[in-house]
Amino acid sequence: MKIKRLTWWTLLTLGCFLLLNAVLSLGIFQSSVASFWRSEIAAVVMILLPLAVACLGIRLGLYVLALVQALYVVGYCNAVYRLIQLPHLGLPVRLGGLVLVVGALGVLLYWFRLAWQVRQSLTKERVQRYLKFRK
Repeated sequence: MKIKRLTWWTLLTLGCFLLLNAVLSLGIFQSSVASFWRSEIAAVVMILLPLAVACLGIRLGLYVLALVQALYVVGYCNAVYRLIQLPHLGLPVRLGGLVLVVGALGVLLYWFRLAWQVRQSLTKERVQRYLKFRK
């Protein structure tokens, strides 16, 4: 049951990243279209492959997903830095971007909490199976 919730929250974090990437690739942020498409494709592949592995029941998929989500945190920190450092941005644009980044970070932190719970439940199930056969 928790793996389904984790799957939906993973897709939500992917959507947040894609939305934030699209917003930060607008012309006012001085970003190129080629780098936008590269990062969009890489983000989709980096999420969907480990998600498929995790849905097949292989725990390594969860660890790779956690690594990708940690990379998202680095990307969000970069977004905050870009929003603060660009001198020609107005205050409403900066505040709007910062609100988006903070919202995406909140979703990401909830994902980490949910992933931790899923990992604990999978570990508990594995220990119970081991103890059952040990008796």
